[in-house]
This record gives sequence, structure tokens and C-alpha cells, in this order.
Amino acid sequence: MRALGRWIGLELATWLIAGTVLVLVFSLAMPWAAAIALGIGITVVIALMSWMRRGRTRLARYRDMDGVDEMTGEEFEDWLAVLFRRSGYRVRHTAASGDFGADLIISMDGEEWVVQAKRQARPVGVAAVQQAAAARPHYDADGAMVVTNTTFTAQAVTLAASTDVVLWDRDDIAAELLSSRGTATGHEVR
Repeated sequence: MRALGRWIGLELATWLIAGTVLVLVFSLAMPWAAAIALGIGITVVIALMSWMRRGRTRLARYRDMDGVDEMTGEEFEDWLAVLFRRSGYRVRHTAASGDFGADLIISMDGEEWVVQAKRQARPVGVAAVQQAAAARPHYDADGAMVVTNTTFTAQAVTLAASTDVVLWDRDDIAAELLSSRGTATGHEVR
């Protein structure tokens, strides 16, 4: 409840202004009553989506490796984004669908990497490596990596070695991101 109160306190003015602008724009093309209803409806939906996303990110900051296995795939991506940011990377999320094999794009010191995040219960196979390898040229990135909460199959490790895709399993996340500042580009494929 405190989070809701804080969110309302910090962003209420922003959403009131955005809603007012929407109502004014819509009123140019439709009656006032319809413009008000549509403007308020859109503003409420966007505000709720923003609040839910912030809630997932806030939750991600406080989880460690013990909580990772209980996360959804989207929460895992958010959690990794928070950890990469803490380690000094700039992080962008790709589109939720049609991401071309990358969930995150991280950059530091002029290098950009695509990251395929896989939160699952069994070892990650070659499909994730193929997706990351294909995403690298699509996003014109310098490197590609797959990060998982589990391990990788032998085939995935073999393919990653021949396609220069970096693999991080649960131990690597702990060593590279949960400890001191990690460097994604300095980690060797195992």
C-alpha cells in the first residue's frame, strides 16, 4: 500500500497533464463526453501498466539467486536488467514479441551486446544459442550472450563455442552480476 501511495504522490501530476492533453486532442475529433471518456480511459491504462512495470522492477532489485527459480520469464529479464545496470551497463529492453532473439541490449565502453534471457527448469538447448547468434547481426551488436538460471546442454555449449556466443549459467550470474562489477565481454564460454 505504501508503494501505491508513493507512486500516486510522485506521478499524479504527470498523469493528470497527460490525460488533459489527450482529452483536448480527442475533443478536436469527437464530442466532449467521448473525448473525456477516451482520454481518461487511455491515461488510466497507461498509468496502471507503468505502475505494474515499476513494481516488477522494484521486486527484481530485492531478489537473489534463491528467488530466481520462482520468477516468470519477464521478471527474470527485469531482474537481469537491474543487475546489469548495477554493474555499470546501459540496458534496453527489446519488444516483448518479435524480439529477433534478444531480450535485452546492454552496452558499456562503446560495445553493445544482445542478451537472450532463459528462465526455465531444465538445461537450455541450442535454440537459445541460435537465437542469440542471429540477433547479433540483426541489432548490429558486438557480441551475443545467453543467460539462464539453470545450465546448458552439451550441444548448446558446442554451438556457442563455434558461434562466439557467451553463455552464463546460474553460477556465472552470481559471480559476474551479484558480486562486484562484472564485465560481460570478459567472460569466457565454458
